[in-house]
Amino acid sequence: MRIVLILFSFLSIQCHTYAAINTNFSTAWSRFMQDPQLSYATFSLTILDNSTGNIIFSHNENLGLAPASTLKTVTGAAALHYLGTDYRYKTILQYSGNINSFGILNGYIYIVGSGDPSLGSWRWNETKGEVIMERWLKAIRSRGIKECRGVVVDLSAWPDQTQTIPSGYPWGDLGNHYGTGHSALNWRENQFRLFLSPGSSVGDPVTLVYVDHPPPSVTLINEITTGAVGTGDRTNLFLAPDGMHGYLRGTLSIDTAKNFSIGGAIPNSAFYIADELGQGMQWSKSIPIKIIYRRDEDLPKNRITLDIHVSPPMSEIVYWFERVSINMYGEALIKTIAYAINASSDTILSTYCNGEHGIEQAEVATIDGSGLSPENRITTRAIARVLYNVRKRAPWFASFEQALPIINNIRMKSGYIHNALSYAGYLNNQVFSIITNNFNGQRNSMRQKLFDLLDTLN
Repeated sequence: MRIVLILFSFLSIQCHTYAAINTNFSTAWSRFMQDPQLSYATFSLTILDNSTGNIIFSHNENLGLAPASTLKTVTGAAALHYLGTDYRYKTILQYSGNINSFGILNGYIYIVGSGDPSLGSWRWNETKGEVIMERWLKAIRSRGIKECRGVVVDLSAWPDQTQTIPSGYPWGDLGNHYGTGHSALNWRENQFRLFLSPGSSVGDPVTLVYVDHPPPSVTLINEITTGAVGTGDRTNLFLAPDGMHGYLRGTLSIDTAKNFSIGGAIPNSAFYIADELGQGMQWSKSIPIKIIYRRDEDLPKNRITLDIHVSPPMSEIVYWFERVSINMYGEALIKTIAYAINASSDTILSTYCNGEHGIEQAEVATIDGSGLSPENRITTRAIARVLYNVRKRAPWFASFEQALPIINNIRMKSGYIHNALSYAGYLNNQVFSIITNNFNGQRNSMRQKLFDLLDTLN
């Protein structure tokens, strides 16, 4: 009898929850629950009332799932909370030693990083690689420097540089632009462009036409072949961190336009920026590059500053992080927060959710800040709770809300990794988070079904 009563009570709660939204949603949810694409899937949905924060509907709200890029909503909120909207990174150009009458510097040029993910980015006029590099070259030449002993890249702002890639990133993602590493010195968003043209027949080799700003000392082996009409871009670049050989594999459909471009990941961003500076100076001989990882290394104390580049404010960095879903930005933000508050980067999000939102730390088991790792786990309840709380009381909420894209006429962040699709955001008087893991069939089909479900909340 007790079991029957408990079951009756549970069903009553569920019926009340459905009624709290609308009949259209109830019908759509029943249809969604029985969709064949979800036959072997795990999924969760939490909807909160925007005024009270009360749950008005939930399913598996306590289940930890891989959130994909909807995790960026939590990372962006944490960055604005801990660092503030006006936080700016500083990258410093310096030199040491004396300059003789021939313009030879008996010392080194130093690039001192602070973790700025926007350095060299094309998204702001003042951060473009060409703009920064020309300013630095002008500053060096204005001192009469024509040659030097070498370029030192100072990464000591982040002493732990042994792990530039979160441990959960899949190997197949690492060489591609969305799977690039992060560093105390990032450059051009740590990516480069490769231009490809398909062959004249299916099975023909694809031509690697041109590489824009290629990484130094990397050999690219092109094994891409021409695919059938309509198969699209199925290329992949396998290039490990600090690797010297990259393998282009997969297919590119025969109906793809000539000079189709894909993004590759830079294996070492510190060497990338130092090499570009050396090429710009056009020194008569190859200039050695040295990377400094720790503050306790023996460096000249009396370095002379040539230039200080100041990044855009954090509000604008978070804007592009959420809008374009730049994974590298997420990892740089997590590392920046960790050093700012003297905490482990692995626990930043769980600490933030617990300390600022009262969410149990076990609900937030993440190993990156971007959501790219399939090993991340977080509940939809945790994501929805963060979204509700920042809307209710964060002074920077306007910046945060503006950063979220509008998708399907809904202010929300999307997320996708293999067989995981998610959305989180604001819809009318509701805050929601939905995650699907291990669905079968096509992503586009699953996406439309999620849109159809969310549309009933309007």
